Amino acid sequence: MRKAFLLFVSLFVLNLIQAQPAALQTKKNPYKWMFGLCWSAVDDNGNAFGQLFDVGGSWNYEYFPSRFFFDRYIRKGWSIEGALVYNKYYSNIQINDTTGLSGTFFSGDFNVKYSFNRFLRGAKWLDPYISMGLGVTYRTVREVPVTPTFQTNVGVNFWFSRRWGVQLQAAGKLALVADIYESDADYTNYTIGVLYRIDPKKRSSNYFSKRKHQWTNERQRFKRRNS
Repeated sequence: MRKAFLLFVSLFVLNLIQAQPAALQTKKNPYKWMFGLCWSAVDDNGNAFGQLFDVGGSWNYEYFPSRFFFDRYIRKGWSIEGALVYNKYYSNIQINDTTGLSGTFFSGDFNVKYSFNRFLRGAKWLDPYISMGLGVTYRTVREVPVTPTFQTNVGVNFWFSRRWGVQLQAAGKLALVADIYESDADYTNYTIGVLYRIDPKKRSSNYFSKRKHQWTNERQRFKRRNS
């Protein structure tokens, strides 16, 4: 199952790289930098496909924003992203099919992201995307607290203005450990947050090419004096 998933991910990325319609490649970059501050929930109950939305029994979360990320736009829908997440594990929440554990959670990720907004003509407010990358997770509730990960993130940005928006995202974290096919170190991370983006700098025109200075390129006409 995991081999099939990794193969699908690899083929999907290669397909995106090659399938770039010429009409879409001419679009202006939508932003230069994007920053986000998000609320984060970690589901580490040991059940990969069950109890996905068991908020009360499987989600560890804080009431304050605990995920920060930055995104640097490259071109043609591609960008790179770095993210930091902090959470706490609570003893009443199920962790790997057991309760009574509490501790601290940290993660750092580096992802390559692709936005599908380029295909949604006339819908600048809607920005679905997928991203993949590598990271590292620190969990005090585990016997080996540090775990390298490979993550796949699926999300959508809703833009309310040129600069401000809201993001929803679900991330699946695959632990890169020796017993990768039988590991209980995988988990999911759900986030919702506020976005702010910086527009790319516009090319400044030559100061002397502005309309108010066009007289410098015109012939000066002088009235001939009557002798």
